[in-house]
Amino acid sequence: MNYTKYSDDELLDSYSTMIDYSGKANPDILVEIENRGGMETFLKRKESNEKNKKEIGRISKEVHDGCKNFVGADVEFIKQAITSEILSKEELDSLIERKFIEHSALLADKEINSNTIVGSITGTLIGAVLGALFLIICTAIFKKILFILLIGVYVISYHTIKFITKKSRNNIVVFIASLIATILALGIALFFAGILLHW
Repeated sequence: MNYTKYSDDELLDSYSTMIDYSGKANPDILVEIENRGGMETFLKRKESNEKNKKEIGRISKEVHDGCKNFVGADVEFIKQAITSEILSKEELDSLIERKFIEHSALLADKEINSNTIVGSITGTLIGAVLGALFLIICTAIFKKILFILLIGVYVISYHTIKFITKKSRNNIVVFIASLIATILALGIALFFAGILLHW
């Protein structure tokens, strides 16, 4: 088997699995490990990667906590508050900036303001009409109401509301509005489908 395309993690997992099950490793995997600097170097690199992952996790949590505990804090304030003995200054600053942007976007997405409410109401009405049209057309085609299509109605409603509000279902108002639009669409579709099926 060719192990050259395996990542270090995949290679180590495969090696560990072979040792666990048969007590010996495939010669091809041993050759690939040797090509990557030998078993000792390979294991040290793996250990270093695990330390980096833990450090990145710790820093991500500190950025999250810093944004939550110091509302309005800018990225420079958070950079001064977080240090690392494992990552270089450049890596640390880059990571903090990335995580700060991610967390700020998440907070903005969850924020409820008048635009969110008005946009959600507008999106609910439009999404309900579009979802109802979808259900009515499907009812005309299949000659019966298929409730599995409510998933499609929810998707139509959600994306309509998301387009108008520019917020995702992480925002509780958008999530509830999507559910209400789905229920309204079903009610409208049932009314018109009843007429359509009796025609």
